[in-house]
Amino acid sequence: MKKLVAVLLPIACLLALPAFAQDFRATISGHIFDASGGAVPNAKIQVTNIATNEVTNAVSDTSGAYAIPLLRPGDYNLTATAAGFKQFVRDQIPLQAAKVLGLDINLEVGNVTDRVEVTAEAASLETQSASRGGVVTTQQVAEMPLNARNPFMLGAMMSGVQFSGAAIWQRPFDNGAIAQWSINGSRDSSAEFFLDGASNNGQMGSNNIGAVPIVDAVQEFNMMTNMYNAEYGHTGGGIMNVVLKSGTNTHHITAWEFMRRTPLDANTFQNNAIIASATNPTGGAPRPNHYLDQYGWLLDGPLRIPGILKKDGPVKLFYMGTYEGYREGTPNPLTVSYPEAEMRNGDFSKLTNSVGQKITIYNPFDGVIGSDGNVVRQPFPGNIIPKNLLNPVALAVTKYMPLPNQAAAPGSAYSTSNLSIPSFFDKDKFYNLILKFDANIGNKNRAYFRHLSNDRTEDRAVNGIDNKPGTDGQQPFQRINDAYVADWTTTVSPTLLFDVRASYNRFIEKGFGRANDGFDLTSLGLQPSLLGQLPSPQYFGLWQFTGTLYQNLGRYQSNNWSNTYQLQGNVTKVAGSHTIKAGIDTRQINYLQENTGNILQFQGDTTWTQRSNINGDSTQGDPYATFLLGIVSGSSNYPVYPWWRQPYTALFVNDDWKVSRKLTLNLGLRYDITPFAHEKHNRQNGAFDPNAKSGIVVPADALAALKANGVPDSQINNLANLKGSITFAGVNGVANTPATLKKKNFGPRFGFAYQLGEKLVMRGGFALYFSDPNNDIFQTAGYSTSTSIVNSLDGGRTPITNILSNPYPNGISLPTGSSAGTLTFAGKNNNWFDTGAVIPKTWSFSYGFQYQATRSSTLEASYVGSRSYDQTMQKDYNIPSLDFRKTCNIYDGGSPIYCNQTVPNPFKGLPAFIGTSYYTSTTISRFNLARPFPQFNGNMTQQGRNDSAIRYDSLQINYNIRFRGGLTLLGNYTLSKQIEQWGFNDAYNNVYQQGLYTVDRPQVLKLTAVYSLPFGQGKHFLSGAHGFVNKLVSGWEWNSNFQDAFRGAPATLPQNAILLKDPLTPVKDASGNLAVDAQGRPIWDGHTDWKAYQVRGFNPCVLKQNDDGTVVPQPSSIALGCGAASSGNYAWLATTTYAPSYNPFRSGQIRRQHAFSLDTSLLKMTQVNERIRFQLGFEAFNVANHNFYGLVSNYDTSPSSTTFGVVRPSTVSTQNGLPRQIQVRMKFFW
Repeated sequence: MKKLVAVLLPIACLLALPAFAQDFRATISGHIFDASGGAVPNAKIQVTNIATNEVTNAVSDTSGAYAIPLLRPGDYNLTATAAGFKQFVRDQIPLQAAKVLGLDINLEVGNVTDRVEVTAEAASLETQSASRGGVVTTQQVAEMPLNARNPFMLGAMMSGVQFSGAAIWQRPFDNGAIAQWSINGSRDSSAEFFLDGASNNGQMGSNNIGAVPIVDAVQEFNMMTNMYNAEYGHTGGGIMNVVLKSGTNTHHITAWEFMRRTPLDANTFQNNAIIASATNPTGGAPRPNHYLDQYGWLLDGPLRIPGILKKDGPVKLFYMGTYEGYREGTPNPLTVSYPEAEMRNGDFSKLTNSVGQKITIYNPFDGVIGSDGNVVRQPFPGNIIPKNLLNPVALAVTKYMPLPNQAAAPGSAYSTSNLSIPSFFDKDKFYNLILKFDANIGNKNRAYFRHLSNDRTEDRAVNGIDNKPGTDGQQPFQRINDAYVADWTTTVSPTLLFDVRASYNRFIEKGFGRANDGFDLTSLGLQPSLLGQLPSPQYFGLWQFTGTLYQNLGRYQSNNWSNTYQLQGNVTKVAGSHTIKAGIDTRQINYLQENTGNILQFQGDTTWTQRSNINGDSTQGDPYATFLLGIVSGSSNYPVYPWWRQPYTALFVNDDWKVSRKLTLNLGLRYDITPFAHEKHNRQNGAFDPNAKSGIVVPADALAALKANGVPDSQINNLANLKGSITFAGVNGVANTPATLKKKNFGPRFGFAYQLGEKLVMRGGFALYFSDPNNDIFQTAGYSTSTSIVNSLDGGRTPITNILSNPYPNGISLPTGSSAGTLTFAGKNNNWFDTGAVIPKTWSFSYGFQYQATRSSTLEASYVGSRSYDQTMQKDYNIPSLDFRKTCNIYDGGSPIYCNQTVPNPFKGLPAFIGTSYYTSTTISRFNLARPFPQFNGNMTQQGRNDSAIRYDSLQINYNIRFRGGLTLLGNYTLSKQIEQWGFNDAYNNVYQQGLYTVDRPQVLKLTAVYSLPFGQGKHFLSGAHGFVNKLVSGWEWNSNFQDAFRGAPATLPQNAILLKDPLTPVKDASGNLAVDAQGRPIWDGHTDWKAYQVRGFNPCVLKQNDDGTVVPQPSSIALGCGAASSGNYAWLATTTYAPSYNPFRSGQIRRQHAFSLDTSLLKMTQVNERIRFQLGFEAFNVANHNFYGLVSNYDTSPSSTTFGVVRPSTVSTQNGLPRQIQVRMKFFW
């Protein structure tokens, strides 16, 4: 392999010492023929860029073949001349980004001074390439209604492309959300993004888009879905390439303002859904105030210096500069949950669940341990906690919680959705600046330099506390981009071209709650001795409540810096019928993480205030009550700030071979060299070594105590000879990367285009791509540490009193790095990356036909598929043996009761376990003791396993009209299925989970239209209009974008329940009528009403199998009205502890919300005078005003919950799509 690299690298550098690894530029190629069809050699072809007068020449070879590569996208004029033939002229030829235009030329016999002019066809077949995708032209980019003017969102118009991000986060600064694309079945968020052909991926591991340009600066947008050219790679399935404009021979000025205001907005779905009450007899809430201003300017033209840079001189410079500002106040009507006033004094007498049942608060200090080893607690009299049991720290934190201002809505639990802030605002400020300079140095050298910078600042609170201590949200949150690129192209001869490019991108993301900084934690009653141990004691802390809708308080900071350096080069050689391109793409990506983590985290949950330490339900316990009692879990993190580095190099060679006039082959090979990222200072975990002898010695008396409690000899022998240890990068011969470099990442490319007739082309091909692994590689836990709160000494049966006041009596652990050796993570869980991991790969392929239906339209039908292999997933490593699991699993004849039983803890008091529950707890469960490495408390996940795969098959039909009668149309229909293997149904038996992928959409229809209305001079209607009338009726344009997926994405299924029958079966009463709940609503009628107050997606009736094997209805199902177990209503069986999962993660039976999307605009362009134009228009987004639950529309999958099968009450801020908004558009052109 080293010899191979040694041979390929210098060849690529010499052949490719410029050219370009991911080229956005276009190519014209074809043949020159005479009237008899014979080849015309040595014909001279010249193309001229209409905007810049840039001239490029070529000469046909002996077979008449010619090729002109590396042409900037735009409109061109072409001439062809040869001795004895008339001059051929074709004007206004549109060249699209990264496309190859096939243009065969027939010369007529005659004098070269004679001209034969050919009118350009509006639509042409792709006869020179099998690659697939779509290009959005300058006019479409400028005129389409784009929400927040983000050009990358144009990708959603293309067939086979699925955007899975939230509809409200498509703005140019939503860098992470707008990277969530699945292209022809690729794994979500695995696409590659380019800006002027340079890498524009913003962050290592988590795939962000870096810089998003201003719409008015975009020349073209190219969505590349099947790439059979070896110059493209480093992707999970597709590439999105945005090409910016250059300056032209004429100075231009464009200025704009896009404006939204409250009167043009529809009300939010949440406000409309507010139910009438005594204080709000009509229900609903008024529209919140909203404003958005997106404004800017663009200047471009020639750059001339008298006496130096002349108009007709050999050196021509062009400039383009543009700026855009963005100011928005987004209504974020909050309806959140906080404890009611009386609850803050310990009074829970009014507490009920969503079906009106009383929730009993049990006293965790008043319990008896039964024969099964579990505790049975007594309720507080009157459901009121005595004053002397209220913890002072909890009371102090409570003072930072806002008080409720409304009652819970009917059908909701008490003390939920009780604080309404309909006027709450999120604020965003953003600027975007681009400067670009192009140079034409004679006819043989071209260069450009471009700089882009932008900065976004967001102010958003999510818990109703605005810029005060306790706020949870982005206050502020910043994203900053700086992107530079410089490119040089030289034409050595008409058949030999070189190109070299260097680029640098910097992406910064940082956020925290500034009001939480500088807080005195001693004011809450925490001790100074505790604060002295914290790495950053000046923050408010993080106070959480699990298992409920109570809002969390506090937020820490998270800052990330990504720097990407890239150098690209290649050479293009036209040799007869071959156009050969070879090149190199090398990158260095540096990524600095400064995430404080949860330095001080406290959590209250229901388990301590329910009747037993196991088997709670919706009528027992409350996390805030547990918190008031001073019983918390949680941890304190001591962070590390790692600096990750990842190099990347790719070599490629590609040959576009015109085998004949009808057949073109695309042949290529790409070699990806993708080392795994490593931490600069080796602050990185290695793999887990299962054979390393542990330094932990279990005392003999502890082993004897276990034997006396019936622990098997095999487990005692394991404890007497403990093994297993995490390793560390750069220590004891361990590599400094998480996995070794794989040297066989060769990606072949093959494509063909065969012209069956004048109007019909058959195309197909396949390609193998390699993509980056995800951020599972970031394993630094050995160099940071987390100290857990120990709130019980007997496995959660009885609590330690007032642990909240003194959460770490043994102190907070400091990071040990590699110094603790085999003692690292003792009593804790840990993860590591699989050292045998390989780079994920995707086979992409297609076969289809393209037909020129009319002069200006094409129809294409293709089978398109992909197979993604070696995708990453994880597996629990530290789980007991299958034989032991059988003793726990009731379906194998075992008993969960046995595995939940406790025995004496052999690790109690051992120094290696200080700071963990194993150091203080007197008991340990039989299950934990049976782990192969019992000194570690957890499943110990092995990350980066290449066991995952995705299969995608589709039929894609595209119909495109290019400006016929003023209409440009992109229409496509996709019929597809996407299956994923990821995770395990049963890790003990290595049974993989297989089911629908999260973005599976069986059918999708998309229509995008730009239509110049036929009114005014030169048009079909009122063609004779003049003066004022003509100005009034001409210049109108209608544009629209429609998408309908027909069905929603597959919903997540519960993994701890067995499906007994069709989950859409209605719930009926004893008389056979639809059963109703306490509010008189049908429990489930077999259909989902997405406009209902409580949106339910499937039958909620659940049977529960107890640990003793008995089967009874869930209490929540009885309360809901499902009836007796024999009623026939029950569709689910909740399984016992330790049972495997029997469901796929997702299924087509239950799907999430579906709603079509329609955005449209009506624009009017007015010619003020010869040089000035003004455009006024209106753009409407979400015209149908559909509410979108979007990312949060997964149903409640907890079988014991009263809201099992429910999305969420609509009074919660769950809408991830904007209500209808109308935007006023004003543009000035000079």
